[in-house]
Amino acid sequence: MNASPFFTDPLQGKTSLSRVFWLYGMLGSLLYGAIELFLDPANATLMRLYSVGGFLFSVYVSVATYRCAFNTPSRFWGRAAQVSAVLSLLLLPLLAYLDFTGAFSFALLGEQ
Repeated sequence: MNASPFFTDPLQGKTSLSRVFWLYGMLGSLLYGAIELFLDPANATLMRLYSVGGFLFSVYVSVATYRCAFNTPSRFWGRAAQVSAVLSLLLLPLLAYLDFTGAFSFALLGEQ
């Protein structure tokens, strides 16, 4: 079995929107998030690599969502998916910056 179409078809707009959302977006995020359970939080380099991987995965899912947006019977949900994908792509660099600077950690600890 060739795994290449599994990864390239969404980027080419050949996958249904529901499959991109549920399989790649939801299940993929859960599986990627589960990886963190096996990582040592004290290893800063490994945690940064994990964050970069999450950033790249999010870009992949956002682009796939945009490209497959109209592979659904509803034009409303297709347009909503495209708007959501564009907003995600615009916000991802800001969220990555906040993650790399530790702003999320400080906010959770209540520090200024």
